[in-house]
Amino acid sequence: MAIKFGAKNKDNKTRKIVGRLRKAQLITTFGNGAIANMPDHSIIIAGSNYWSSRSPKIHEPNLERMLRVNHFKEPFVSDSQDNIIKPDIPAFRFPYYHFCPKCGLLMPYWNFGSEGKRTCNNGHQKTNIVPSRFMAGCVNGHLEDFPYDWWVHNGNFKDCSADKRQGHLRMIFSDETAGLEHIIIKCTICGKTRSMAGSMGKEALRGYYCSGKRPWLGSKSEHNDPISCKAQLRTVQRDASNVYFPITASALTIPPWSNKLHQELAVNFDKIEDFLDNPKKLRNAIELHFDSLLEKHSIDEIISEITRFNDESTTKYSKQNLLEDEYKVFCMGDYDKEDDLQFKIMRASVPEFLKDFIDDVVLVKRLREVLALRGFRRLIPETPDSENPNFKGYHVDGDCIPLSDEKLNWLPAIEMLGEGIFIKINENKLSDWEIKNQNHYLKMKQNLKHSNIECENFSARYVLLHTLSHLLIRQISFECGYSSAAIKERLYSTYQNSDAMSGILIYTSSSDSDGSLGGLVRNGLPKSFEMIFRNMLNEAAWRSSDPICIQSKSQGYDSLNYAACHACTLLPETSCEMRNCLLDRTSIVGNLNDKSIGLFRFIL
Repeated sequence: MAIKFGAKNKDNKTRKIVGRLRKAQLITTFGNGAIANMPDHSIIIAGSNYWSSRSPKIHEPNLERMLRVNHFKEPFVSDSQDNIIKPDIPAFRFPYYHFCPKCGLLMPYWNFGSEGKRTCNNGHQKTNIVPSRFMAGCVNGHLEDFPYDWWVHNGNFKDCSADKRQGHLRMIFSDETAGLEHIIIKCTICGKTRSMAGSMGKEALRGYYCSGKRPWLGSKSEHNDPISCKAQLRTVQRDASNVYFPITASALTIPPWSNKLHQELAVNFDKIEDFLDNPKKLRNAIELHFDSLLEKHSIDEIISEITRFNDESTTKYSKQNLLEDEYKVFCMGDYDKEDDLQFKIMRASVPEFLKDFIDDVVLVKRLREVLALRGFRRLIPETPDSENPNFKGYHVDGDCIPLSDEKLNWLPAIEMLGEGIFIKINENKLSDWEIKNQNHYLKMKQNLKHSNIECENFSARYVLLHTLSHLLIRQISFECGYSSAAIKERLYSTYQNSDAMSGILIYTSSSDSDGSLGGLVRNGLPKSFEMIFRNMLNEAAWRSSDPICIQSKSQGYDSLNYAACHACTLLPETSCEMRNCLLDRTSIVGNLNDKSIGLFRFIL
């Protein structure tokens, strides 16, 4: 889809198309507030309040209830006619500071000339300008140009009479050294110079205060955060991963919401929602807009389902409720109704050697996943602890930075189709193992308390299910040709004081039909699954990093892993739901000194 410069406007044709992104990227890597590099420009994706009113609506009842929104919207894609690409999603040019690679002239891009002629001819042939590599951001999401003037003068302008509106700054690249030391900023008025060495330190911009700028909402002062920001600004590089951490949430569309009746009600709900309190007008609206449903369902049946949908949408619903509902559906084992196009599952035989440990292997032939962008974070991927001195001044209302400056009743999202394998571990075996080994994970639990990683249902059970999921994904990827980044996990582990859960879903999903071609499902058939599981156990028993890895109790981010490293257990970040944390290979196969720790030690 095409990305355009600018905000809302009457004539999209006047907006310049600067590049193209996939719809899925606009919900993840390049969501609202993210920096994207286009062929000729560096841009920041505009807030969701700038999206076109023509963006298609998506419904997923359970996810709507959990996130407390009325619906979701897909990124708008215009109909291209005669091979003419039209602008779809708005963006703003950012960072503002650019420099000339010939003479080093450094200033805001608008000082280099009018739009379409942003070049520098300062004593040389005209040269295209380049966006600045450095920016400044804070944990409240604010983002602004790196303060080059303040940096080169060390915050003291007494000895310099430079007019900040003039091109008095130069960016010079030294050939004598590498790294940030070779980037030198010079003021041509007073002659002061300073390299960028040390600019990435935590205290580098101490004394320079955040102005609350939110360039994804616009460049005018009224778009700045109305709350005075007291957070410490940090230098970030334009392409760095810590500039933008998307915060997403997803749900699988499960019965009854996956059947044809509810799907059509969801798509056309805006046509009847104004009549929910008026039975007569509601019946008339149903007769007018739901001809196809009336062929198989009576008006009373449709009204009953509408009432149910509307009543449940107002009840409190959490991630725990969502996972428990999904788990119950998978435990049905067989579900293949003709009028359900979004969810189909079938129970497969469990290989003989696993029957004491695994109750069910369920082939998920068809699933629909809705992935929504809730917000984002800067500098760190988890919610900052305001009591931590490093994050002092954090004032965001909620656990992430909002996508727009106004409260909307929708969130950006995409729908994806997929397939997978659901595995239910024997509850008795797992409970016995958990009781015997819960003290083994006290250190991990303590480390989790002092980390900014959040896991509401952490337990020894969670560690085992998580590790088993990772090991199976790695083995499937190795033997069946799938990229490990294309496969995802969904863990169903018991929450405190709730019904027991002991399942994992290994699945793939994409925004086109490639996510449901049957390749992953075939690996759940008895013969294939037995081979994959046996090979997985053999591979996990001893890896190239052993004995160091298998004896470890302090690996990974904040020491949240035991025996888990890149050689044995870790996956691409897109595949893991817990940032590659809370893993321990010994929970599956045991360690050198004590094989009893491993649940599957008897079948190695």
